[in-house]
Amino acid sequence: MGQRILKNFQKRFGDRINVAYRERACSPDEQDIQNKALAGAVIQVLTGLLKREPTQDELLGITDIGPVLKSRLKK
Repeated sequence: MGQRILKNFQKRFGDRINVAYRERACSPDEQDIQNKALAGAVIQVLTGLLKREPTQDELLGITDIGPVLKSRLKK
């Protein structure tokens, strides 16, 4: 990260988040496993926020979920 980005990151998050980078690149199989795990985690978070399974368009960012979340927060 550049110095300016790092400074802004530290100012915003302080010591609450620690970023660690790998020493070597992942093999294609490891990368595939990581991608599937990350996709599953995103689906779980969106399911918890929306209180239902997200649609394909919501997962891809085509459909905005902001209005749905705002209406849930008002209740």
